[in-house]
Amino acid sequence: MTYHYPNQTKEHQILQLLAGLSKSEVVFHRLKRKSLLRISTSIILVLISWNCFAQNENIEPLKIGDKLPEAILNTSFQVVSCSSVNIDSLKLSQYKDKIILFDFWASWCSSCIYKFPVLEQLQEEYKNDLVVILVDSKETKDTPQRILGILTGAKAPFRKTTLPTIYNDTVLTKIFPHRYLPHYVWFGKDGTLKLISSAELLNAQTVNALLLKH
Repeated sequence: MTYHYPNQTKEHQILQLLAGLSKSEVVFHRLKRKSLLRISTSIILVLISWNCFAQNENIEPLKIGDKLPEAILNTSFQVVSCSSVNIDSLKLSQYKDKIILFDFWASWCSSCIYKFPVLEQLQEEYKNDLVVILVDSKETKDTPQRILGILTGAKAPFRKTTLPTIYNDTVLTKIFPHRYLPHYVWFGKDGTLKLISSAELLNAQTVNALLLKH
């Protein structure tokens, strides 16, 4: 039912009608701005995703003597380790003054896991000159829970390790393509790729040789 006020003049009715229209315009413009903001945000996210995809697609394998690009050194890699129940991150740039040993592995690779004690021993012996970083590729389909189970020894009766592992990697795997696991990549203190090896060279002699070359 509609109520009419007997003392309301036609002028009042017209003013109320105009006021109602003004409010409708305000609401319309607000909705329009929100829609434009959502569209702009979506476009930005698409552009960022496309840029990351393009950068990833342009990654080329490194050769002996090459250096890691600055963009890779400053990339924040997702990391899983026994020291934290959360996924942390690291940048390779923080290890510029050390030998970097990448160990590409997977939770289902028993040969990889059996080498953890050797890597731990090298890390401890050369803790001032060497950093060992495990790398788990996205292609392994490992989950953080599965990885943590292996690192802590809860999911496999092989070995446990305190070494951190990069998780869900798509970058380093393209820079250092490989068909077999484990796969080891060595960088000297000068930041250049020195050696791509098998497990046989995981020893003090290799580290000492790299230190002499520096």
